[in-house]
Amino acid sequence: MVGFSNVRWWSRQEVENGICENFGDLHAFLQELESDGVGDATTRKMQALHQVDPLLLQVSFAAGYDGTLSMLKTTYEMEGDRLEILLVYRRVEALRAFGRSLREDDANRGTLPNVDAVIRRAMTPAVGLAIKKDFPEHGVFTGHIKSIDKDDPADFVYLIEYEDGDQKTMVLAEMQPLLSVHGSSLREYALFDPSFVAENADAIDSVWVQRLVSVVPIARADRGKLVPALEGELAAYIAKAKGFTCDHTDVATFTEAVLSWWRNHAKELPQWAKAARIVFSLSPNSCACERVLSLLKNMFGEDQSSCLADYLQGTLMLRYNKRL
Repeated sequence: MVGFSNVRWWSRQEVENGICENFGDLHAFLQELESDGVGDATTRKMQALHQVDPLLLQVSFAAGYDGTLSMLKTTYEMEGDRLEILLVYRRVEALRAFGRSLREDDANRGTLPNVDAVIRRAMTPAVGLAIKKDFPEHGVFTGHIKSIDKDDPADFVYLIEYEDGDQKTMVLAEMQPLLSVHGSSLREYALFDPSFVAENADAIDSVWVQRLVSVVPIARADRGKLVPALEGELAAYIAKAKGFTCDHTDVATFTEAVLSWWRNHAKELPQWAKAARIVFSLSPNSCACERVLSLLKNMFGEDQSSCLADYLQGTLMLRYNKRL
């Protein structure tokens, strides 16, 4: 389980997520703390919170877990110094899609899987309660508990009737997972990801390229002539990118794949390659700057205060690129 850190952005939430993942052991853990005399007032306060309403506490942790996991993951993925700039659009759109999925309607229910799981386990199935089951090749069907056979002492048997009139019996373990518990545009940077271009080849046109004037270094390059030159090479770029795919889940793998593609096609697309070098030098975060400052502090103390600028720059460059 991750410990708390004052310098880690999501540290408090990471601790809460760790508690969520191990909630079943929380009661025993608190008792062990008390018996060992650890925490004193803090331990007693945690026990009091746990005893008031364990289910509500678990649902609260589960909601925090489901609601922040994607944001937490995205934050750390985007803090590096690779080609995160090309992935920001995908990641932000994924977060926006997640936000939209939290709306209260039938199409979006079940977005918080851990919250749903906690509530399902706590539910007492009763006649009339709705369930939803996915039948392969037929879709999702809604059913209701029509009757409960309580003759078997080992497990109740539930008769489910679906909306098409079909009926099926289930035991609790089979039915519980099915219970219904509810009542500058970053896109311009994605143009330099050939897999994005391949996916959106039919939609990308000169208008997309013209929007690159919002990227100041590109707009000013070649005295303002680079953007028109990119329009001239657009058809060739789309053709070269056709069929290219890469893994977008791992930033390091994605970076290597994209850089390799551009190395192989730079001579064929000189204007786009020039613009790509500009975009690849941009960063959606300040991590690279912070790392340089940390290296500078660790490598150059008072004894090196008289070193020349070119020596300092060269040494930092080698260390930053892991050559020293």
